Amino acid sequence: MKSVFLPTDDRGLPVHAHGGHILRDNGFFYFIGENRTGRNKVSCYRSKDLKTWEFRGNLLTVDSKTQKHYFDTHLELDIPGQKASIGVGCNIERPKVIYNEKTGKYVMWMHWEMPNDYREARCAVAVCDTIDGEYTYLGSFNPLGYMSRDCTLFKDDDGTAYFISAANNNADMHIYRLTDDYLAIDSLVQILWPGQWREAPTVFKKDGIYYMLTSGCTGWAPNQSSYAFARSMDGEWSERFNLGDETTYRSQPTCVICPENDLGGKYYYLGDRWGGGGENYFKSEYVLLPLTIHEDGRLSLEWVDDNGL
Repeated sequence: MKSVFLPTDDRGLPVHAHGGHILRDNGFFYFIGENRTGRNKVSCYRSKDLKTWEFRGNLLTVDSKTQKHYFDTHLELDIPGQKASIGVGCNIERPKVIYNEKTGKYVMWMHWEMPNDYREARCAVAVCDTIDGEYTYLGSFNPLGYMSRDCTLFKDDDGTAYFISAANNNADMHIYRLTDDYLAIDSLVQILWPGQWREAPTVFKKDGIYYMLTSGCTGWAPNQSSYAFARSMDGEWSERFNLGDETTYRSQPTCVICPENDLGGKYYYLGDRWGGGGENYFKSEYVLLPLTIHEDGRLSLEWVDDNGL
């Protein structure tokens, strides 16, 4: 399989799941991410082999059902009178979904902004009974009063979940522990790399070591990504080490696919190769490369034309 791709789904339409992630559930790989076509915001596709994709539905649109869950939240999805630079309504970016065994709910966290500027810097939450159903939107807010932009979710082995997001105009990276139902912030447990301007976080764990990938802040243009590691999410993190080449092979990290039996025990890096703003956004491709974890715990990402899948 080619390492750079923009697949079409079973309808013959491009797979729009940008800034998203691929997770394993019910025997399928589910690809959930941004879809700014029409009045859509977040879409879902599934596959058995990461090559052929079945469209499962638009999980979140500007017309989604809303339900106020918090005291100080905003329920806007459609913003009449304001034109978005891409799509319709508010900007929804980097949606991520995890499953809560205690509640039986799938929970989505994401980045929320007004259509024509990025001054609000809020996170937002939605919930559903199934991974690929129509999610109920619970609103947007600033976590503990902080700015929140590029973000991701991480669920630990014991079920503890974390929301990680760029704060302070992207200068800092915050790690928040979520409440047991994953619907709210429990506490801020870590502020990483203050003043180092990181975004596009993604977190995974192997052999008791937590890894976080991030990119620099250069808008649509790619840059040198890096990674750091720790023995606990709220413990001491290492310095950052470069990952890939000076443009991360013209991509920005969005998730790491952890191995299943049908991946041959390999880890895979998934990145967005952004087309740019306006209509070029819809030409954005995906980069899928093997991620090597060495015996000393270091990571390496090498370019291959074919990723072996």
